[in-house]
Amino acid sequence: MTQIPANNISPQPINWFKDGALPIPLSEQAEWSKEEMDHLAVLAQADLLFLIAQMFAPPSAQIRQMLEIEIPDIEKLLQSSNLPEPDNLAETYQQIREQAQNLNLDTWIAEYNRLFEGNVACPINESGFIRRDKGAILADIAGFYNAFGFKLSEDASEKVDHLTAELEFMAMLLVKLVQAPDQEDAPRTTHDALGSFSFDHLGEWLPTFCERLTETSTLILYQEMAKLLLSAWTGILKVNQLPLPEGSIQNPPEDDGTPYECGMVEK
Repeated sequence: MTQIPANNISPQPINWFKDGALPIPLSEQAEWSKEEMDHLAVLAQADLLFLIAQMFAPPSAQIRQMLEIEIPDIEKLLQSSNLPEPDNLAETYQQIREQAQNLNLDTWIAEYNRLFEGNVACPINESGFIRRDKGAILADIAGFYNAFGFKLSEDASEKVDHLTAELEFMAMLLVKLVQAPDQEDAPRTTHDALGSFSFDHLGEWLPTFCERLTETSTLILYQEMAKLLLSAWTGILKVNQLPLPEGSIQNPPEDDGTPYECGMVEK
């Protein structure tokens, strides 16, 4: 991995979805410069990734409460994000919201465990999909995290290659892209890191994960979450001119007795 110099930028996303409101009324945004609107769009994209990442946490009353965000608030976020087809993204979120509110929590937890725990019907870690040296994959991811000061919370049970961790890291890089000091190479370094991480890591398995989740989950909730994740991630790559994965990614390899099969991925 190319060494990425660390910096002292402290990422502070809008956390738009937590407040359910724009940081500045739309009427006042008309006076913003194009650069300010572009920065707002990137921060909105970061918030969307943070929101989606939390959707894939273990089900709980807190996650259900988070998904009570009203559709108009999500529509405002999506409109300011400059992502393609914001109305379709909002409609998908609406489906997720309705499913989460109407679904029995025990049923939700049972499906989460069936999909991502135990025998793992659908791996939620990068190393569950990539047939390469697991240690090298984890070391490369950790190198990115260390370079930008990203740390998993102390009570987090996930490994560095867990979907939630990788999405939150990418969201943090989007925030850093906006907050990068106006000095030589800082914004470019962050943009290059975004491109490398999204292509070399998420790009290697996220599309296949979404396909696998859609095929294996018995809940419409997870099928719609997969749809939202893939659409949002692809849109963020496009609008930020980040490299897109080439071709289709195959399903995880069949078990051949090595320690990297889906059913034995560390969580």
